[in-house]
Amino acid sequence: MTTGDEAGAVAPGAGAGAGWRRRVLTGELRSEDEIRDAVFLFSGDVFAKQSRFWLLLMVSAVIATAGIIGDSTATVIGAMIVAPLGTPIQGIAAGIADGDGRQLGLSAALVVGAGVAVILLAALMAVVLPELHAPADNSQITARVSPTIVDLVAAAATGMAGAFAVSRRDIGDILPGVAIAISLVPPLAVVGVTAVEGDWHGALGALLLFATNVLAIVVVGTVVFGAVAGLRGEARPRRAYAVVGLAAVVVVGALAAVTTQTVRLSNWRDAGGRIAASWAREHGERLLQTRFEGDQLVFVVEGRGTAADDAQLPGRLGGTIPAGTTVVVNRVDGNRHGAGTVP
Repeated sequence: MTTGDEAGAVAPGAGAGAGWRRRVLTGELRSEDEIRDAVFLFSGDVFAKQSRFWLLLMVSAVIATAGIIGDSTATVIGAMIVAPLGTPIQGIAAGIADGDGRQLGLSAALVVGAGVAVILLAALMAVVLPELHAPADNSQITARVSPTIVDLVAAAATGMAGAFAVSRRDIGDILPGVAIAISLVPPLAVVGVTAVEGDWHGALGALLLFATNVLAIVVVGTVVFGAVAGLRGEARPRRAYAVVGLAAVVVVGALAAVTTQTVRLSNWRDAGGRIAASWAREHGERLLQTRFEGDQLVFVVEGRGTAADDAQLPGRLGGTIPAGTTVVVNRVDGNRHGAGTVP
């Protein structure tokens, strides 16, 4: 990885293939030592780097978990800015690009250890703190338990921005935006919170989101750091690239399956909601919300219907919703009464 003065130079043997990389990477590039010092937390002043990393990680985990339990978007965004987890993930990418197996392994181990620590801390906080919102009604949880291909695309673009920010001095000021855009600690906190609730399906979905974001950062980071290494004419570790490619295929396959199921659930929810809205109007009620909770289709209805009225709904859904789906009517009494004044 070259300095800004050397950015225009191409090492012998790099060939015409380096032309596009030179055009894309043109700018005040950081030196190889600067990049390694920025992303490798087991080189240089290790104590200072590690103490800073773990301190910020625990603080961000507390903030993220509090924001998730309180369903506060602003608080969760604050945790994203503080979270330092993107650094060792970029260290994995740099280790692959540089062929540094030791730093690659150490960075990967640090990511795994940090992930476990965040999950355990979030689970502990979920046990200690009061539940302010039911998980099914908590937007911070529901937004992170069903990742799709869209999340992968967004994570890849954000990861590329982060890699460029590390590689070039002239765009390093975008790092706060990158931290907000990529979600690393919040999904891990959701894993801990949902596990305490016994929602293993949600915990697995949040873990898949985290894995998706990590993979995106690693893949695009490897491409960017590898392109810079290519400008120096250095050989690329093809075996490591193959491992990353295999991991990408696995995660993309899982995301494709989840995306397909999410689209199906959305279609079933919308179709069921239209039928339920008509059914509710016939009984003088109003449909407020339709949602899936696991394998249950839940209708939130405002009114004063009876069990006999509710028994009609599953039959109407036949042919639209898969057979065997459990239908739940969550009724909210729409009447309001003055209760007097406090003495």
